[in-house]
Amino acid sequence: MDAKEWERRVDPHFGYLRTEFACEIVERSNENWWETSLIYQNATTAVKVACSEEFDRLVTDIIRLVDGARPPTVVFVSEAPKLHKFGLGNLLMIRAPELWGEMKEQKGQSDKAITTQLQSQAKALREFGSDILRGDFSSFDEMEARVRAKARDMEGVTIWSPDRGDRALEDLVAKIRSSHPTVPVATGTYRLPRARGTFADRLRSLLRLIVGEVD
Repeated sequence: MDAKEWERRVDPHFGYLRTEFACEIVERSNENWWETSLIYQNATTAVKVACSEEFDRLVTDIIRLVDGARPPTVVFVSEAPKLHKFGLGNLLMIRAPELWGEMKEQKGQSDKAITTQLQSQAKALREFGSDILRGDFSSFDEMEARVRAKARDMEGVTIWSPDRGDRALEDLVAKIRSSHPTVPVATGTYRLPRARGTFADRLRSLLRLIVGEVD
């Protein structure tokens, strides 16, 4: 989707961020294949509204600014000393779980589906996140605790190879563990398919099958 077109669709619903919370639109992007996004930002908080191809839904993130800037994206939660970005769903889990139970079922990228999600997420952010938009991040500690607890069961890297004893695999594992010491790294092996062989090989196998031999 074109970034300007996305702004045209988003702002009628999230425009209150500009009029009520002193936000400005600071970024429009469709550079990544997996999403088209629009970012609102004031002196303390940023809100990213994205149409996600990857998740087939609208994704709204609430971001705490650090020294006036948006912090870099966290790859592994366990490595980050402090989390500054949470999906709207994390906020609703602690403030309006029944509402989130309904909203998380909303998905799709048809015009109607997108409009429904824009309406519901804009309304929920306004109702349950106004304190965050004004710079009060006291709820972030509870959201962080929930996210870290979930990450403990989910985070990790698994490297698959046809040979567990491959030196290149050992070097890769060591490199990842050096760069990400708190992240579990596991390895797994898979069996390569048998080569089909030449036409003569296949013909011999067929003849053996005909005479009752096991190939």
